[in-house]
Amino acid sequence: MATKLQRTDVARHSRVRQYRGVLLALAAARAVFAAIAIPLAPMLYEDHLVGLVALRPTKEVLLFSGFQTREGEVTLLPVILAAIPILVFGVWLFYVLGRAYARELHDGDVPKPVARLLKPERVKALSKLLDEKGTRVIVLGRIAAFPSALMAAAAGASGMEPRRFLPADAAGALLSIAEVLVAGYIFGEAYTRAGTWITVFGVVVLFALLFFVGRTLRRET
Repeated sequence: MATKLQRTDVARHSRVRQYRGVLLALAAARAVFAAIAIPLAPMLYEDHLVGLVALRPTKEVLLFSGFQTREGEVTLLPVILAAIPILVFGVWLFYVLGRAYARELHDGDVPKPVARLLKPERVKALSKLLDEKGTRVIVLGRIAAFPSALMAAAAGASGMEPRRFLPADAAGALLSIAEVLVAGYIFGEAYTRAGTWITVFGVVVLFALLFFVGRTLRRET
């Protein structure tokens, strides 16, 4: 006989499944925002940098925002607030999607439109990594160059409870924002004091390190 906790969990998953269409529409909108930010970037990065951050809060954009903060072109708080909706809640959306499609992901019967977003094979591999490493890989994945949305989907599909996933991912997201904003600020200082080449070298080293850590995590899957 199912326990009360198991029945509650089944009911929760059933409620989530009812809103799968809405969740997919929101995930598609997130992808559209990221895509349209690319051609708009040349027009936004000088006078509307906060808008660019809101559309595409990638590490490169946040790094440049830290640089511009040092130059006095933008202030820190609007940049952070602009990054949170997509960088944090947009990733949590994939966690809910993972929970909503957990059965299909487990059975390998995912509809094609969903498979384009969730990439079932990657989600399965990341689910195994989560089982082995726990929440620390969520934090590390956020800091590195790693697909945090797929990691969130894997956490949802594998049944990780929100009380475990959400705090770990929030901590990782905040650390991720802080690391690149601070790095951008430091590189802005280096640019003022030491010139272009030292700054370029620092940026290259930073991203090489982030990609190295991300690649190491990928190898473990």
